[in-house]
Amino acid sequence: MLSSGTRIGSTKILSWLGEGSTGQSYQCEATEGDFKGEDFYVKLIPREISEMNGFEDHFIQECQMLEQLEGRGIWPVKAFGIMKWKHWIGYEWLEGEPVEEPEDAGNEEGEVRPSSIRSLNDLLEVDPSRLTPDLLLDFMVSLHCGLYRIHQSGIAHGNVKPNNLLVRCNEKGEGEAWLTETGLFRLSKFKPIGGDENRAREITFLNQDGRSSLEEGDRFRPANSSETSVPDESWDIHALGKVVIWILEKTQGNPSEWNQWKSWAEQAAQADLSLSFPSIAHSMQGLPGIGDLSDYGIKVDDLSDEPNEELEAIRERRERKWALAEKENSVRFRRNMTGLLGSLFLLFSLCSGIYLYFMPGPWTEYIDASGQLELRYKLGFGVFSGQAYGMIPLRYSNDGSVGKDATGKWLREDGLFKLSFREFKKTNDDESGKKRWQYLSPGATKPEDYHVWHDYLRHDKSREALILVKREADDLGLLVPVLVSTREGGKKLKLYPEKLLEESKGKIVPTELSFLRAEEEGINWTLFLGFGFLLASSIYHRAHKKLELEQEESVV
Repeated sequence: MLSSGTRIGSTKILSWLGEGSTGQSYQCEATEGDFKGEDFYVKLIPREISEMNGFEDHFIQECQMLEQLEGRGIWPVKAFGIMKWKHWIGYEWLEGEPVEEPEDAGNEEGEVRPSSIRSLNDLLEVDPSRLTPDLLLDFMVSLHCGLYRIHQSGIAHGNVKPNNLLVRCNEKGEGEAWLTETGLFRLSKFKPIGGDENRAREITFLNQDGRSSLEEGDRFRPANSSETSVPDESWDIHALGKVVIWILEKTQGNPSEWNQWKSWAEQAAQADLSLSFPSIAHSMQGLPGIGDLSDYGIKVDDLSDEPNEELEAIRERRERKWALAEKENSVRFRRNMTGLLGSLFLLFSLCSGIYLYFMPGPWTEYIDASGQLELRYKLGFGVFSGQAYGMIPLRYSNDGSVGKDATGKWLREDGLFKLSFREFKKTNDDESGKKRWQYLSPGATKPEDYHVWHDYLRHDKSREALILVKREADDLGLLVPVLVSTREGGKKLKLYPEKLLEESKGKIVPTELSFLRAEEEGINWTLFLGFGFLLASSIYHRAHKKLELEQEESVV
């Protein structure tokens, strides 16, 4: 039992009403949506059922069908939902006719008198004498109209009993009645896929109130119905007959005025269901004082052939339609998802192709093509700037080692890629009086504590290479030399100050220094996956069209 204030989907519990064979009942208030502020009668499916394998999909499918049931004699489903293990169904709240308790009322010990009349059971508990044959006819007409609509949908109620029949008298004094909790008995009989079909329904999760409710429902079901049987139309006809017999036992009045009702009830409640009324329309036709059924939009079919053929055909069409709809939804989802993924991969491939046309490959290493200099570069992703990786020049290395990595930044400048690096200068601990680690705190260092250099690179798309244009360094303080790639005679390449080239009188000449991608371009997986997903989407699209045609044919 859940306490007041607990949320069940879009409603909040006001009070607990009780527990029956199909779940717990609560009076709730809607907290959002179109019904905000209205009271609801909420049925909570037992957790032992809702947590079974496959129940969630079955629950949604059944509730979507039950939402379509409306009309005279049907108390419709207003909302349903799932909140963790809580599978709930909401109905409009029927306030009912209040009952005034006489001051001298002497109820027997243990007897609880209803505070209002909402159900047929309440009416018979409060004042059985109010139920006349004419009023009973009004109630039974409404109930037959409701069951006729329900049976046309290919299902049966299966749990018709006085507590599940809502009643009231309108302003004209005419009786109105509704079937409530339609479909809940079917839900309680759910079995998971792979379960034992011959296993009787377990009711160990029900408390004493739930067991009593189950036993009461069994009183109005055919004696030969088993717990594993799926209810059909004959169950509901039998239950209505049993309800009238129960009314005759409760009602005190002239027996002669109930004779016709007694005869009708005895035929409806036959132990041998084949001797009962063959359909709910025939049952309604036999009601005392009913008149023309066409006034209620009900037609009595000719059952000279097999009586259950049309109902069976309706059930088969409905099951096929649901199966096709479920398959169609699954194929549509796969088509949309593969189409979306394919489009995203193609878009990414297009964007990356445009980017790589104008920019070097991001996070790709470019190494010296001549192999004579220990230099390599890597540029991080960016359009106008980004991270850069290079190597510390030997003269800046604190320990004299070659090939140490340097981390910096790059930006676009005059059509070139300017890569800026810096390296902490080696310190003499004795002269400075400070240890190297003491320079790590914020503000402990100055710009002059670092070696700074800038490498300018040009991107050659035709060769997929980076060309070193120049290097700017701060070796001589205020004099900022510019180093370029040169070669002296047959000697190896080296970086040489640009201003000193004229003094070499042609012995040292500028030489191009290029850096090629270390990795060869392989398969464009984004393009491959993009076309692959689009191909899958087209296959699902054709399958979806085929299912749509099958759906149209099944409707016809």
